[in-house]
Amino acid sequence: MWYAGVDWADSHHDIVVIDEMGHRLTSFRVMHTPEGLDELTSRLRTICGQEHKAELACIIETNHGLLITSLLEAGFAVYPVNPKTVDRKRSASGAKTDQIDAYVLAKHGRAEFADLRRLEPDSPLIAELKALTRDQDGLIQMQTRLVNQLTACDPRLLSGGVAPL
Repeated sequence: MWYAGVDWADSHHDIVVIDEMGHRLTSFRVMHTPEGLDELTSRLRTICGQEHKAELACIIETNHGLLITSLLEAGFAVYPVNPKTVDRKRSASGAKTDQIDAYVLAKHGRAEFADLRRLEPDSPLIAELKALTRDQDGLIQMQTRLVNQLTACDPRLLSGGVAPL
């Protein structure tokens, strides 16, 4: 069994993989882009092989988003944990880096594996609904930005008081 601690961030993700004995096998960083997520799944497949993906547990502090979707679609077992877990297990020095957090997540997965709950992939209908909801949220944010930009240019444009040039 292998344990991959995945420290999630908006722009990148740090990963540390340890084995049953707790030995660090690898650590790396990928960007939060389609190419970065492809690199992540490819590097994890290199560690465990295509036929042993179920023996690699990905321990992560979130249970949703594109990172989770990528890991689940690639066939990896994902185990979300409470973010406070890393805070409590970090050394007394309190030093915080993404690599340290990824390592702590991997160690936590190894030590507490029996108590972790495996995340199951969404059904195709739920996955489509989530994608549509993400798209709608993005469009609403874009609309809000555009309305704010128009208002900043001339508030009368929105009230109908002045015709645009």
